[in-house]
Amino acid sequence: MIGRLRGTLIRKQPNRAILECAGVGYVCAISLGTYGLLPEEGAEAILHTELILRENELSLIGFATHPEQELYRLLVKVDGIGPKLALAALGALPLEDLLQAIRGRDVKTLTRIPGVGKKTAEKLCFELSEKLGGLGGLDGLDGSRVPLDTWESDLCSALTNLGFKEDRVLPLVKELKSDRPPLDQAIRIALKALQR
Repeated sequence: MIGRLRGTLIRKQPNRAILECAGVGYVCAISLGTYGLLPEEGAEAILHTELILRENELSLIGFATHPEQELYRLLVKVDGIGPKLALAALGALPLEDLLQAIRGRDVKTLTRIPGVGKKTAEKLCFELSEKLGGLGGLDGLDGSRVPLDTWESDLCSALTNLGFKEDRVLPLVKELKSDRPPLDQAIRIALKALQR
């Protein structure tokens, strides 16, 4: 799995970016929100990534921030919302406005997203409004805050990429946060706990 890229931003366009890391250029689909946060071409950039594996396609989606990535993960879990529509939603509204619209069940605002009709907007509200926390972040299924700092996010990402569900991972990450062991050690501890 490719969970994070750090390298030189070779090219950026409103829907994609090319990041060169150790001589390899990675093409990432991005939202307009991420596009606006990227530095100038030629500068160093970091993208948090989701790897999409389909029968005849391998692609990367890049995010400038963890909150955007976490909201993307929630969006694509909604039936009928694929990666392209999730990115369109992230780009159509500022992140805080999108969060507020879903939490407030504001169907009218959500239908301004290209490709989202009234039924899809209602489904988004129904399935996600209870899962989203305050505007400063996202809540997990159990109400615990989705990790936003680097240590928490890297640990959460490593465990979910290994196939564990977020509702099991998030409480464990929260528990380990008090001691903050080195990441490799934290992963080993978490794996032991998750495999019980």
